[in-house]
Amino acid sequence: MRDSIEVISYQNTANAHLHNHTQIVLPLSGRLILDVENKQQTVQCGQACFISTSQAHTHLAQEDNLCLVLNALPIWDSKIESEFSFIDLTPQAQAYLPFLSSLVSDTSSRLKTHQALNLLEHLLPIPQEKIVKADARLAKAKQLLDHHFEESWHLAKLASEVHLSPSQLAVLFKRHLGMTPKQYVLQRRLREAKLWLSSSNKSLEEIAQKVGISNASALVRLFTKHYQITPGYYRANRPR
Repeated sequence: MRDSIEVISYQNTANAHLHNHTQIVLPLSGRLILDVENKQQTVQCGQACFISTSQAHTHLAQEDNLCLVLNALPIWDSKIESEFSFIDLTPQAQAYLPFLSSLVSDTSSRLKTHQALNLLEHLLPIPQEKIVKADARLAKAKQLLDHHFEESWHLAKLASEVHLSPSQLAVLFKRHLGMTPKQYVLQRRLREAKLWLSSSNKSLEEIAQKVGISNASALVRLFTKHYQITPGYYRANRPR
């Protein structure tokens, strides 16, 4: 395991990689480009980059730089997902960085280092929303989509219903279900369309309206893309 506090000079370009711990990169001088889950930004003194556990990231350093790196903070559990990868620091947080940097060579007191890192909770927007706590909210979001799939759902609206930010909800869906909320509700609508196709003689236009798809043409296109057969073929060859 890496030290909890490091001072590093990033060089050249790194291959995309991930850690089994959280990490915060805080430039002390110079600047570099950081990429976290394909979100890229130049960071310099006065800014920070939050990297959650198992998030793919890389860097591009085209000039000299010196960065304070904080690994596996005791106040940032590995199951907590950061909502924002890049932030601007407050003046108070910036003023605290030289002291944290001085602890790299100070091995006299683990307690001193632990207490110093815990103070960051008051200086940085340390992620607080635990994924495990949010599981119930994910279940509620799924339930809403399952029971009201025909309605028009925007990510912000769905997130508001379960008291999460849109990015937190998107992370939960991707992590636990392997898809976005939009993809989930589309699959739910198409499953419902299959039921109508196999159990009724309603027109494609009527079925599209019932499942929340804009029109028959969109239903044919989406159904065919998802199931590799047309709705007409499915209906003609449905089990009798």
